Amino acid sequence: MATAIPLALALLPTIVIMFIVLVNEKHKKEPFKKILSVFAISALSTIPAAILEVIGQAILTLIMEGLFGNSNMSNETFSMIFYFLEYFLVVGVCEESCKFFTFKWIIFHDREFDNTYDGVVYGAASALGFATLENLMYIFLMSNDPVGTAIMRAILSIPMHAITGIFMGYYFGISKYRKYNFSNDESHPERYAFVFSVILHGIYDFVVTVPGIYEDNDSIQALSFIILAALMIFIYVMIGITVHRAKKNTHNIYNRFYYEQLDGMLQDMYGGKTTNQKRLFGVPLPMNYRNAQNTFNPYNPYAYMGGLPPQYPQFQQQYNPYVQQYQAPPPLYSQQPTPSTQGFSQNIAPQKTVVRVVPKMVAPADLKPCPNCGNVNPLGSSFCARCGNRLDT
Repeated sequence: MATAIPLALALLPTIVIMFIVLVNEKHKKEPFKKILSVFAISALSTIPAAILEVIGQAILTLIMEGLFGNSNMSNETFSMIFYFLEYFLVVGVCEESCKFFTFKWIIFHDREFDNTYDGVVYGAASALGFATLENLMYIFLMSNDPVGTAIMRAILSIPMHAITGIFMGYYFGISKYRKYNFSNDESHPERYAFVFSVILHGIYDFVVTVPGIYEDNDSIQALSFIILAALMIFIYVMIGITVHRAKKNTHNIYNRFYYEQLDGMLQDMYGGKTTNQKRLFGVPLPMNYRNAQNTFNPYNPYAYMGGLPPQYPQFQQQYNPYVQQYQAPPPLYSQQPTPSTQGFSQNIAPQKTVVRVVPKMVAPADLKPCPNCGNVNPLGSSFCARCGNRLDT
């Protein structure tokens, strides 16, 4: 019983936050095994994070002693500078990098990540996996009061970890949407989300540490608690806003460019990461061909100046015209969104998008609606231009 109560308190915030994220998912539910694999591998990433933090702390200690070892600086000031640098440059970077690269390696190019809201789901799983194992270690290995520690971390630490993962996951969804729908978009909004997460993590850790440095200064302690309360209100509000925005702007990723122009095969024919094929315990292994020069890049086919490589002759005649079209200067720009971006947030879709000019008008009798979204498509279409749903032929 003495172990059951703190264990339940340690797991409860993870369950509640994950439930909130999943219940707001409007489209098809994500496979539980996939969510669990992201959760488990992110939890295991606490081990390399702890090792890197120990190394970083040792290096920072040597630097601080070399710079201020012979100065008359007070212990409080020295500690403030040391912890400020540690939390922003060591702890925040190491822990948020684990969440970031777990998501990037395991789920970003997975076919199950087919909707922008999925980024929030897998981002939450990544952050909560890391936070849950860290929480258990603090409660059962580093605390003399497991129940009190579990309650405090449930209110403070777990939501802080959750918002960084949810926020990065939201922008991973935006990034993948742009990647698979706009041939000339090379933006990476998830990188800015990573920087925001590191800063937020550093601020949180520093604020909760200050009262322990100034134990005899009631004014500083009171100010620290006020700042912490304001910070936690900001974190809780950010969780709600990010989940609501992702739900409101949810959009299928594999849309017009992937299905209509590439027929949904070009990214997969080289054994790319966008595949359902299991590799190692269900986790795709990292590949090094993606950025190699003079190598076919299935994620950026229009950048391959020679068209498709000769080892894929069966695809050359079919896809080279599309490759050349997206390499050529766009014939027309429009401020209006293409069918694949209708109803989507302007934060995600660029203002200017390339519009394909169709030379021949399609008679109304040759149109048929998509049973999934209602969009009207030409009679011979295999996929819906708006949602990517396979149409009956």
